[in-house]
Amino acid sequence: MDNTGFRLLSKYGIAIPEYRVVKTPREAGEAARKIGFPVAMKILSPSALHKSDKEGVILEIGDRAGAEEACGALLRRFSGEKIEGVLVQRMGGGGAELIVGGKRDAQFGQLLMLGIGGIFVEIYKDVVFRVCPITKEDACQMISELKARKILEGARGRKPVDKEALASALVSVSKLLEKENPSEFDINPLIADEKGCVAVDVRILR
Repeated sequence: MDNTGFRLLSKYGIAIPEYRVVKTPREAGEAARKIGFPVAMKILSPSALHKSDKEGVILEIGDRAGAEEACGALLRRFSGEKIEGVLVQRMGGGGAELIVGGKRDAQFGQLLMLGIGGIFVEIYKDVVFRVCPITKEDACQMISELKARKILEGARGRKPVDKEALASALVSVSKLLEKENPSEFDINPLIADEKGCVAVDVRILR
């Protein structure tokens, strides 16, 4: 993922957290101060598409010294790789983690996927698909078809997520897939809560 991915999401009206791309620990400390703590940091490198598996993500950074230290650590870990920078972004809230993906299919064109996301997406495999383009009604139906939909409805004391905002985000992603036509695309996680939803990380393959 690079900041081009975030810019593309913004173009289609998909909410993203405040962020900066930096090159040095000093820049990271200043960027984190301006964004406000806590922040997360992610290495921007083609070799780190799955950043958490390669120690390319540091979360819950609480002060400027920690931000400078975290940036230096990421740059050292990936010193032998092509590095485009370090992304500093505002930490997401505690909502439901979803994955919204897309894939170009030779027969059907762009397919849109919604599922339970985060680091356990490949374990739960709770996903639903639609052929693009989709309507708001299609999006609502996708949400209702998830096996874990009760999580979104407020299970175990959680507040229900804003399904209208989530459905709107799905329609926006459908438009992005149709117009940009990537070979693969995913937002993971998309954090959904009672206030709306925010795309925390995005991966795009042309």
